[in-house]
Amino acid sequence: MKIGLITIQNSCNYGAVLQTFAAQESFRKYGHVEIINYQNTHTDKTTKKLRFGTTPRDVLRFGKDFLRLLPKIRSLKKFNLFFNNHYKLSGAPTQDLSSIKDKYDYYVCGSDQIWNPQIISEAGTIDSNYFLGFTQSKNKISYASSKGSYNYTPDESKVVCSLLKDFKNVSVRESDTAKYLNVELQRPVEHVLDPTLLLSKPEWLDCLKIKKSQPHKKYILVYVLRKNKILSQTVQAVAKKLNLDIIVIDQDPFTTMRCNKHINDAGPVEFIELFSNASFVITNSFHGCAFSVNFNVPFIITPPPTGLNRIMSLLEEVGAENRAIKTKDEAVSLANTPINFEPINIKLQAIRLKSQQYIENSLTSATHSSNQ
Repeated sequence: MKIGLITIQNSCNYGAVLQTFAAQESFRKYGHVEIINYQNTHTDKTTKKLRFGTTPRDVLRFGKDFLRLLPKIRSLKKFNLFFNNHYKLSGAPTQDLSSIKDKYDYYVCGSDQIWNPQIISEAGTIDSNYFLGFTQSKNKISYASSKGSYNYTPDESKVVCSLLKDFKNVSVRESDTAKYLNVELQRPVEHVLDPTLLLSKPEWLDCLKIKKSQPHKKYILVYVLRKNKILSQTVQAVAKKLNLDIIVIDQDPFTTMRCNKHINDAGPVEFIELFSNASFVITNSFHGCAFSVNFNVPFIITPPPTGLNRIMSLLEEVGAENRAIKTKDEAVSLANTPINFEPINIKLQAIRLKSQQYIENSLTSATHSSNQ
């Protein structure tokens, strides 16, 4: 069986790259998987040494890249090494996918925010390729596709429904999106796990050949999308309470946060190593939350700039919604309270099995009928 997977694969974003790899590995159990090497010039920008453009945001990006040029060159080298060693790509990058419209037995789109126009397009428009619009195959599947916190306009909703009407099975990453599409499409839409959660911690370490190690000094790992006052106060208070070093991982030229180590040139493998060895995690990132839960690392979620629904959807599923805080005092109280991961792991494993069953059923069951 040949399976083609389209997602945001070419990016220097830890979550995007690791979910791509995890999806590839999860579907590989059922056949030969290739990641469709779709060239999205917008999401590809993060793989450039310097990002050029004319908008104010482009100018800010260029400035950030320039200030971080040497670390970024080191980081890009690590990301490219990961692509070469761990991706099974369909071929050279291309924007025209018509040549592969009949290549695969099954076509899969997902995960990540491939259905969020603000993420995948400079113009903020829907990209039909991420809805498998380039093929007329009867075996189209979405796995954990996400629109993030984006709300479609009525016109966009019509486009989305039209693109999804001939899908064999549809699943998404967030519970609110599942409810929304269930009503819009008038058909079952499954809520499944992000691919990174389909692999257990031992599987991650084994797949990436990471050896367990004991850090010289125990540390809090800080991985956030955007820093704010609550975050800084929380990190300092928790570090003092637990007597831990602070390691900040991001892709910023500098950090305004007091820390023992700032890592801004890590590759995907180092990202996993840092999470697997951390004693505590403070994050406002969905994938920061996902890896903390998956690796059983005590964690706190500070208010994210956007996308709280993604994080809360996961936390509510595993019964850990109390780990999302709004104040420093809440954080200190939680840091003092050990997490019992046993019930969390039981719930996570149940959802993992349900998600894996969705994949198996999608690849083996009879084609969905729009009249059902």
